[in-house]
Amino acid sequence: MQQAETCLQSLDLVMLFTDVLGWVTPANGRAIAIRAFNHPYRAHCIAQRGDARVWEIKLNNPEVLTAKLKTKLYQSIHKKYPHPLIVFIDRQRCRSLWYWQSASKSSHSMVFIPRQPLAAWEARLNYLADYSPDSGSLDLQSQSVSCAEFTEQLRQQLNHLSDGIIGIPNSHDRRWYAAILLQRLIIIHILQRRGFLNQDIWYLHNQLGRSQQQQRNIFFRQVLQPLFTQGLSLPPLERPRRISWAGQIPYLGDVFYTHPLEQQYGELDIADALFESILVWFESPLWQQLTHCSQISTIGLAFEQVLIEGQTDHSENVTDALGVCCELILNKFMLCHLEVDQGQAVPDFWDILFRGHPRHLRQLVQDILPQFSVLDPACGAGTLLLALQYRLVDVYSALIGQLAHQVDSQLDIWVKGVHTEHPSLLQTIYRRVFRYGLYGVDLNPAVIDIARLQLLLGLVTMARQPQDIEPLPSLDFNLVTGDSLVGFIRVDEAGFDRLRASETLLQGNLLQPLAAESYRTILSEKNIALEHYRSQSYVLEELSQGIPHYARLEFFRDQISRLDVRAQTKLNELLLTEFSQTLGIQFRESQLLEAPRRRLLRIEDMTVLRPFHWGYHFSHVLEQSHGFNVILSRPPQGSFRPTTQEFFQRFCDLAKRKNIDVHTFKTAKRSLLNTDAEIANAWLLYQSQYSLLTDYFYRSPQYDHQSPLLKGQRQRTQLRRHWLFIERCYQLLAPQGICGLVTSNDIKHSPRGVALRSLLENQTDSGLLMNLAGAQLSSDQCFLWFCKQ
Repeated sequence: MQQAETCLQSLDLVMLFTDVLGWVTPANGRAIAIRAFNHPYRAHCIAQRGDARVWEIKLNNPEVLTAKLKTKLYQSIHKKYPHPLIVFIDRQRCRSLWYWQSASKSSHSMVFIPRQPLAAWEARLNYLADYSPDSGSLDLQSQSVSCAEFTEQLRQQLNHLSDGIIGIPNSHDRRWYAAILLQRLIIIHILQRRGFLNQDIWYLHNQLGRSQQQQRNIFFRQVLQPLFTQGLSLPPLERPRRISWAGQIPYLGDVFYTHPLEQQYGELDIADALFESILVWFESPLWQQLTHCSQISTIGLAFEQVLIEGQTDHSENVTDALGVCCELILNKFMLCHLEVDQGQAVPDFWDILFRGHPRHLRQLVQDILPQFSVLDPACGAGTLLLALQYRLVDVYSALIGQLAHQVDSQLDIWVKGVHTEHPSLLQTIYRRVFRYGLYGVDLNPAVIDIARLQLLLGLVTMARQPQDIEPLPSLDFNLVTGDSLVGFIRVDEAGFDRLRASETLLQGNLLQPLAAESYRTILSEKNIALEHYRSQSYVLEELSQGIPHYARLEFFRDQISRLDVRAQTKLNELLLTEFSQTLGIQFRESQLLEAPRRRLLRIEDMTVLRPFHWGYHFSHVLEQSHGFNVILSRPPQGSFRPTTQEFFQRFCDLAKRKNIDVHTFKTAKRSLLNTDAEIANAWLLYQSQYSLLTDYFYRSPQYDHQSPLLKGQRQRTQLRRHWLFIERCYQLLAPQGICGLVTSNDIKHSPRGVALRSLLENQTDSGLLMNLAGAQLSSDQCFLWFCKQ
């Protein structure tokens, strides 16, 4: 690929395609004249493979490039040549814009500027080198592979691994740990394929063989666990000598730290045969296709479908659809905040980046990107965040290339900062994307763990040298667990400070000698520790007395966790006050035969809900920007009510112990509840928690638009999960922010949705609901987007 990258950096496209990538020079139709919008253009065909052709169009004036012009030129060529890829070049050959339409008819643009980082283009060059004429339309974005086939393979491997874990009696925790371990092994597999593990592309295989020569079934405890916690988690100079067998391996930071499940269950063990099966699976053709094309989104989607059975879309094209949604929302946000005149000749964001006006570049690097925040409040395994992450890497890369050709003192400061922040330019880009850019919340801690690893896996697949990943950024405080629908968006500081502390005051804190008592003091102390932790700071160097850097970072991590626990306790008390006193809610204990029994709420009732207090955890976003710039999500669908499926997921160990399955419970529920007190108590508790949340959603002013009004009174109609998320997203969105949701299309016409539709129509810009062209969503779904006024 070195020669291909050299040709790309010089924009020598003829040599790139014909001499390096193995395409052929077209025998005929090498140039055609096109007239579009009363201007002549000439397209030169520079390479061909089957029906696919690459066309180069030189622009005398890059200002003319718009979305309409690109579509017009593409259609003119497409009439005669079915699979065109058009590359627009300026006369000086200093910039290029690549344009194509995928098989689903969605349009895509990508900017490449000489001297920009090439990491994101490695997969695209590999794709063009391996392109087969049988593949149909060219598509430089990530191509989805057979998600259903991979999901089934992943399910089998995860089931076998979960069943084989010794030392975790709880089946839910066992499956959770199996998912974490498998995702970690995927990262190790890609690292070894890139030669980053002792320059050995068979590193895991050889380590397994070495351990088996000593004794069978010691690989997990004597090789894998030490490799994680004493090898990859520590800088080379701070690793113990007993780990010397690991060889030259990168320092990845806290990604492979001891997981809370490993702390809880200390005596874990796994037989070698399970790892042998996984390593064989990694060498399957499907896996080769995944890693070769950087199909990380397919991996994340498969994990999500396996871990959250029955709650996700299993369609083959869901990855492509989500990518189109990301592209649309990013484009709308950037054009709005760049204040681009959106008249008849509407450019898209990539056209603006291609033109490279200094004013627009300054807006991006000084105002937009430093404050750019993206949230997925139901992030699952992070599929949407990953898609947006890739696009932000492209934006940063093209910016760096553009600024290399600009003479501007203000922009020079930004460029110098980028180049000096870290030895690896790719690491710098990812740090900036992660640090204050991507946020996710989900109720399921297992998928949050997978989401963190998925986003980091996106960096690993792009890495070209070990320093690109040394260390991997920490996402522990960007992707967090909690119920997005319950908790404070804005914290009542006065109410917080009136509450009496429920725990012993913190002592011995190096950052703040006095006990953190008020909300503002706790929040300030937490944000200071978080800033140092994210920036890998050496702030305690003078106090360290030889304490290793990783230990100082662990100090900040523990400090943040302690403050979070303290704040969460008091915020839950404040939430209890709101539930019981402000909203007048009581706990309704469901009964088998009688009406529910009412009692006063307790703090334990709040804890069980796992509320997520936005105003505390993401205070810098909600206080400084008054919300998130972009919210992009695929929220849970359907009615908000207890279901047998969810009950079995929550009480899987009880069901296994009682030897009952979902079908048995559905058909014989009444008799089971009458004869088995343990099952009855579990089911009644599950129902009671739903009753509590239902009362909250109907009474809370945060959800005023969930049901229509009749004679001034809200009607208690059936709540819908996705409608709750729509209203929550509206509240979390910053002024001029844009929200995009892949959701059920029932909000469009349902009489029950009149209040929610009214909120969106009156408080957001026009254009609320659309079936997104090219997204290939299922028939009952749509893409809902709105811009908050």
